[in-house]
Formats: sequence, structure tokens, C-alpha cells
Amino acid sequence: MSLSATPSSKTMATEEKKSSISEKAAELLERDLFADEVSIQEPTKVKMEGKVRASGDYMVIDHVFYVKKGLYKVLERNILTKTSTMLLGPTGVGKTEMIAHISKVLNKEVTIFDMGTMSDPIMGLVGSHILHADEGKVSSKFSISRFAEAIQRPGVILMDEINRASAQANNLLFPCLDFRKELAMEYNFEDRTPVKVHPECVFIATANVGSQYTGTHKLDKALQDRFMMIEIDPLEKDPILSLLAFEFPGVNKTVREKIVSFYFALDKAHKDFTVGFTMSIRHLKLIMGLCRDGFSAYDSIYTICKGIGGEEGVKALSSILNDLK
Repeated sequence: MSLSATPSSKTMATEEKKSSISEKAAELLERDLFADEVSIQEPTKVKMEGKVRASGDYMVIDHVFYVKKGLYKVLERNILTKTSTMLLGPTGVGKTEMIAHISKVLNKEVTIFDMGTMSDPIMGLVGSHILHADEGKVSSKFSISRFAEAIQRPGVILMDEINRASAQANNLLFPCLDFRKELAMEYNFEDRTPVKVHPECVFIATANVGSQYTGTHKLDKALQDRFMMIEIDPLEKDPILSLLAFEFPGVNKTVREKIVSFYFALDKAHKDFTVGFTMSIRHLKLIMGLCRDGFSAYDSIYTICKGIGGEEGVKALSSILNDLK
């Protein structure tokens, strides 16, 4: 009796079943491999930690922060490509907060340095020598700065109000921002080897430009050339209303609308040179906080405006303020 080369129907059924199982396993494996795409934003392929959604012309981050879509994409791209960027604009438009929110979306660590407080740039950017006394013997040990430590890690270095920094601070920053990517350690008497900037570290700066800001310096041309300069425009009416509605849900809608209308009326009066000051989003939030706590819209705005512009400033606003009574 010869063995048949033709497989039995039972064998064929088994093979068919195996094939079916293999195809199913392959399908599940494929799903598994690409499961993370749900939490990845195209085209950057970066896992997002913050919540971001599109709303009209804006991207809304964590429900509260609005960024124009085009600006959001440029800043996202610059952070991912490690392109040094400087944001220009008036105080209160949210330059610092904007970078913090976008970095959160991109899962990037942010370290913020207030450049205006660096009275000693060497100590603030490089480090300092600390005296130690041990059994009657005094010795000096160099301690590197928080800045020098931070640039050696992946993440975003946010230099806030960089136009308040001194010329000496700029000179120390130049090699960090150009092709050298290093911080000179000439003031370290123990080891003068430059500190290298991490390949995944990116520098972002903010600057308040205008004659109304005291303590600022004209931006150095050599410093500007090391950054992509981006001017930040104030938010429009609708996103401001949405932002305030989310942060102050207990404040009456009509009151919110009156306060925001006043904000834009004041801005127009300032541009027409009939009022010598204007308000920022920070001031709007202060006013909303007063309203939430039981103060009237008129009293809240009057209090904040008097603090900014003084008695004369409030007098110049009398016609606009009277609309709130």
C-alpha cells in the first residue's frame, strides 16, 4: 500500500486554520506596532503630553491657551528642529506661557531663566567659586550655574526678557547660540573646558520692545542674528471671551462681554493717543477675579486702571467707564 502525496482533508483544514490564525496574529501585531500613532501628532511624530485642539484660526492648549495656527506650527517646528527663536511683543500677551504650553504638548522639559535678574552674568550663566573651610584650611571650589547644568540636558532653555540682560551676558551667550554650541568656562580656575550644549537642547528668548519698558536695552544686532525673530500679536475678541469663560465660569456672560469690550475700547483709545496706557491679558484676569469675588465690573476696572494709569489716566477714560455703570 503506497503512501499518498495528496494531503488529507483533515490536514488541509488544519493548515487553513493555521493560516487564518497567522493572518489574524499578523493583523494584531500590525495594530500593536502602530498603536502609538493615536497619541502622535502628524507630521512631527512626537508623543503629546498636553491636550491641544484646533478651534477656528487657533490651536487651544489645555483648554485655556490660544495660539494662532500658523504661529503654533512655526514654534512647534522650531522647538523640534532646535532653531533658536526670539518672541517679540508687549508684556502680558503670553510669550513665556506660550512656550511653556507648547513644550508641554511636545513633552519637552522647560527651564526658565529671568535674564533681568542676572546682576552678575558670570555667576548666573557660568558659575562661581565657593570658599570651603575644613580643619582650619580654606579652599575654593567652583560650582557651575543652573544654566550651565540645564544646557547639558535635552529640553527648552527659555530666556525671559533677554533685552534686560547686560552686554556681558550677551557675550557669554554668543558661543552657545552659534555653530560652537558651547559655554566658555574661562572663569573656572579648576577646569576651563567649555560646557557643550546638548544636541537636543533649544534656546527660546522673549523680549518686551518699546520705550515704555524701563531697564531694557536695545537688542544687540549680533544677538538678533542668532535668533529667528517672531512678533507676537495680541489675541482677538472671541478667543479672549472663550479663555475668560473657561477660567471664570462663575462670572456672568454679560459682565464678561462688557469687560472685554472695555479692553478693546481702551486699546483703541491708546492707539488714538487719547489714553496713555493700555491693559494686558494679565490685567483682564485680575479684573475678572474681582468680579468673581463680588465686585462690580465698574469698580473692578476702575481699581485696576487707577493702579496702571493713576488718577489722570482714569479721568481720560471717563466716557468709556461710564458705559459700565
